[in-house]
Amino acid sequence: MAEKMDRRKFVGTTLSGLCTIPLGGEVTSLVSFPTGTSPKHEKILLATTDYYDNILHRKFLFERKHLDVLHKYLASLGVTRHQWIVDTIWNFYDPGSNGFDLLAEAAESAQQYGIEFYAEIKPFEGGGFGNTLPLSLPVPIGKAIKDLRGIYPVVRPFVAKNPHLCLKRRPGTWEFNGTVSVIRLVKGDDKPTQIKPQHLEIWTSSSNNSFEQYEGPVSFRESVEWRATFPKSKTCRIINLEGLDIPSGHKYILIRCKFREGNGHFSNERGNIIELSDQNNRKIPFILSTGRVDYNTQHSHYNNYIHNKIVRYYQDAEVQEEFTNRGKAEKHYRNFYSFDERRRLTEPYSFDGEGYIVVACGKPEYMLGNLHPIYPEVREHWLGMIRFCLERGVDGINIRHSNHTRSPEDWEYGFNEPVIKTAGRRTDYPTIRRINGNAYTQFLRKARDLVKNYHKSIIIHLYSQMLMPDDRVGRTNYLPPNFEWQWETWVKEIADELEFRGAWTFRPENLRQVLETYSEVTKKANKPFYFQVNMKELSSALEESSHYQFTREELEMVQNNSEYKGFVLYETGNFTRINENGDLEGNADLEKLLKSYKWKNR
Repeated sequence: MAEKMDRRKFVGTTLSGLCTIPLGGEVTSLVSFPTGTSPKHEKILLATTDYYDNILHRKFLFERKHLDVLHKYLASLGVTRHQWIVDTIWNFYDPGSNGFDLLAEAAESAQQYGIEFYAEIKPFEGGGFGNTLPLSLPVPIGKAIKDLRGIYPVVRPFVAKNPHLCLKRRPGTWEFNGTVSVIRLVKGDDKPTQIKPQHLEIWTSSSNNSFEQYEGPVSFRESVEWRATFPKSKTCRIINLEGLDIPSGHKYILIRCKFREGNGHFSNERGNIIELSDQNNRKIPFILSTGRVDYNTQHSHYNNYIHNKIVRYYQDAEVQEEFTNRGKAEKHYRNFYSFDERRRLTEPYSFDGEGYIVVACGKPEYMLGNLHPIYPEVREHWLGMIRFCLERGVDGINIRHSNHTRSPEDWEYGFNEPVIKTAGRRTDYPTIRRINGNAYTQFLRKARDLVKNYHKSIIIHLYSQMLMPDDRVGRTNYLPPNFEWQWETWVKEIADELEFRGAWTFRPENLRQVLETYSEVTKKANKPFYFQVNMKELSSALEESSHYQFTREELEMVQNNSEYKGFVLYETGNFTRINENGDLEGNADLEKLLKSYKWKNR
């Protein structure tokens, strides 16, 4: 398995790519941002709040006094616009939520301190990501969503009721209707292996828990065969388990290896280490597990004060009974395995190092949470989210396309039947992407019309990965796949203002290319363009001291370049901490840095 990185390790690894230490020991920045020639234009300072992150490790929800102290602090920094992410995968905005209208109160609080208040909408953030729960647990209608990977307890109610409106996988690439007759374990080279038949066990399950040992027929054969590996094909050593008669309905298969040797030598990429075939030697689609999950791990998530308050699934009486009764709950977790779809297929996997491989036959039919704008009811649902915000007195709407639903095979999604029908049954990528992109731009036009009916402004995100893939190793895309992102049309015809997001996803040379590409178009359109800070540089603001050298360089870039009209602090939960009494803790170094620049007043 890949090494788990904590925040400190991540920051250290990231910075190692941004600076070099000469023999004398002095740290010299290699970051090179574009600079302009007009530093005289005052810029605006913006801040964004993802409320979930502000309260995650607290034992209280915000009241008006918490909102007021936050806005008073932001105003003292020079912030003149506050952007509040409205995320309905949580119950913050459900009717009758303790009689406190969070969004209306936040808008009124900001305006009281002379700060514009914008609602930030994430249309594609419908839930269906993160850790799954066992399929044998209850699935209350409208409070959870499930597929072959398990139950997702965090989901927008509209998505939970309409999973068929999410991005669908290409036909013929996900279905599993037969039985597994052959399992092939494929080594990444043709070198001999010490794994023998006596080292292997096969276990199966119909529900991804309570696996039963397979006692049916099986023959063991070792071979060396050609495989189309990347970047060059080669011969690989293969362990063939043939003549299998897996019980009907048992789509979860566990292969255990009792031979263990150090970190393991029987290794390959996750996407290539195992193959499944039926009795006619047809390949069977599958997904590979990312590891076993125990009850204690997931009970801690349920037992978190905030999650217990804001996750609709955990508030269901039947669910509570299953989780609070350890005897009942633990039976669901007997040999329960996770299928985290955020792991890339190219990551290494060692069979004898891990000691097992678990697969689920079939593929997820939908990218859960990523609703498809080809459906009129989806577009209306998204417009309803915007209307909800406008009715609560916000000054504008900010639309962000990135989200947390991801897949290691995202290239196969976005092939919904109405899209294929519109394409005349064609399924080539250019055609599908154009139709998907047209549908999303159609929504954005409707969103603009709605916002303008309220005489408000609309900002649209320009995300880094619209132009280039993430530079970080092993990262999957935060954008819905197979969309033609028609950002130039958005800039010229739809948006009043634009915000760049994704600075942390690129090395400096690629970041510069993307910024210059976007800013050239926004400048020609005479539309304000705001730069969102590298959030990884702010993420440890309250845990460790920082000189904010990287943030300073970004500030200098914005201040000295006429093509940028503002600087976005993302997010307030990274640099403020508010206790239950309403006392706020900030970061003196960041305060000093921000106050060293002159920001435009509202």
